[in-house]
Amino acid sequence: MRTKLLALLSLAASAAACGSINAVESEDGGGTGGATAGTFGAAGTSGDAGTSGVAGTSGGGGTIASGRGGSDSGRAGAGGQGAVGGSPQKDAGSPPDAAMLDCNLGEKSCDMNTPLTCDANGVWQRGAPCSNICVGGSCVGNCAPGAKTCVGNIPQICDGQGQWQAAPACMFICRQGDCTGVCQPGARQCSSSGMPQACTVDGAWETGQACPFVCSQGVCGGSCKPGQTNCNNNVPQTCTAAGEWQSGTACQYVCTNGACAGSCTPGARQCANNVPQTCSTGGAWQSGTACQFVCSAGTCGGSCAPSSTRCNNGQKQICDAQGNWQDTTSPPVQLLMNPGFDLGNTIWSESTLSATKIITGDSALSSLKAQSPSNLAWLGGYSNAKDDLSQVVDIPAGATSITLSFWYAIATQENSTAVYDSMSVYTYDAAAAKFTAMATFTDNMATSTWTRFSVSLPVTLAGKSIQIGFQATTDNARNTNFFVDTVSLDVGACAPTP
Repeated sequence: MRTKLLALLSLAASAAACGSINAVESEDGGGTGGATAGTFGAAGTSGDAGTSGVAGTSGGGGTIASGRGGSDSGRAGAGGQGAVGGSPQKDAGSPPDAAMLDCNLGEKSCDMNTPLTCDANGVWQRGAPCSNICVGGSCVGNCAPGAKTCVGNIPQICDGQGQWQAAPACMFICRQGDCTGVCQPGARQCSSSGMPQACTVDGAWETGQACPFVCSQGVCGGSCKPGQTNCNNNVPQTCTAAGEWQSGTACQYVCTNGACAGSCTPGARQCANNVPQTCSTGGAWQSGTACQFVCSAGTCGGSCAPSSTRCNNGQKQICDAQGNWQDTTSPPVQLLMNPGFDLGNTIWSESTLSATKIITGDSALSSLKAQSPSNLAWLGGYSNAKDDLSQVVDIPAGATSITLSFWYAIATQENSTAVYDSMSVYTYDAAAAKFTAMATFTDNMATSTWTRFSVSLPVTLAGKSIQIGFQATTDNARNTNFFVDTVSLDVGACAPTP
C-alpha cells in the first residue's frame, strides 16, 4: 500500500511540472474530475504522502484543493470537484498559498458561495460571499436555491439558478411560501350548532359566544328564537327562521300564547236569560247572580218584572222590558152601575112626588125613545115637581181625571125667557157635607133630540165616596120634562191591587 501511494505522489509531482492532468487517482478510489481536469497546486515541500483521497463530487466550477508535506493537490474541472489527497490539508476550497501559482491571470471560479479571481501572481483572491448563488465566479440569481416566499396569495420557490418560480395561488392563505388555512380571513359563518364564527388572519375559524336568538351569516341577530310564538295586543305572532316576529290576522276575541282563543271580548257583558255575564281576560263568559227583576246589557236593574201591572195612586201601570213602571193609556174606568137604566129601578136612588118612578120605559113616550133602549130617566113633567136621582160611587185614590157624561133631552110648555123650571147635575161629599152643582139645565134649553153633555169633576174627589145625582124642580104651571139616559162616570185610574 505505501509503495503504491509513493508512486502516485511522484506521478503527481511530475504532472505539476507539466501543468495539468486528466484525472487524479487515490488509493481509496477518489473520483475523477469533470470535463476539464483541474490544475494542480504546487507540490509540498515536506511530509509524507496522504493516506487517502476523498472522492470528488459533481458541481459547477471546480474548487481548489492543496496539500502540504508531500500531498497531492488538484483542481476539478467544469464537470466536478477534484480529489483531495494527503493529510493534513487545508479547508476545502481555500485558496492556495500566495507563493503557489494555481491559476491564470483573470481566471474566475467559485468556492461554494464565494467568488474567486486569479490575480497577476496566479493566486486566487476571495471575494465577498454571494447573497444568493455563485456561478462561474460571479454572484447571480435573485434568491437562495430552495428558499420560499409568498407574493400575495401565490407561493414561490427559488430554483437552482436563484430564480423565483411561482406555484398555483393558494385557496385561502400563503404563509412562508406554503398554502395553509381553511378559510378566507375576515369571512364569517355559523357553525352547525348555530355559533357565530370568524376567520382569523391565519385562516382558522374562531368561534364566538352563542347568540341569544339566531345566528345569520356569522353574526348574531334577530329579536326572537325561531318557532317562538307571541301576542302583540290582539295579534298572534310567530318567530321566523331569521329571528323576526311575523304577525298573523288579528283575533276576533282574544290572543293567548300566540294563538286566537276565547268566545267573547274581555270586559264585554251580556245576559243569559236573567243572569248577568262578564267576559274574562281569557275570553270566557263568567256568570253572576240572577237578577231580581231584569238583566239588561249584562247588568241587573229595574224595579219590576217586565209585563207585570199595578195600580199606583189610581193610575194603571205596566212594567216595560227594562223593568221600569210606565203609565198606561188604557181607557178610563166607568164607575157607575146600571148607567143606561136598563136594569130597571135598581142601584140608583129615586126621590119623587110623582106617582110614577123616575126610571121608566120609553113606551110611555110617544115622540122620544130611550137613547140606549129601552129605559130612560124622566125627571119633572108635573107641577111643583121635586125629583132626585142619584148613585154613590167610590173615586179611586190617585185618580188623574174624573169625567161625568150623559145624554139629555128637554121638552117644555114654558114660552117665557124667564127660568121657571130647572135640573141640576151635582156631586155631594157626605163626609164634608158639601153639595156642588156641576151643571144646570133650564126650560130655556129645550131640545127634542138626544144631546150629549160632559163635565170634568175636580180630582180632589179622588179617594172619596161621592154621590152623583140629578135634581129637577118645576113651578105649578106649564110643565117641563127633563130626560136623561146613558150616564157614565169615567175615571182615569185603576183599582188598587189587593
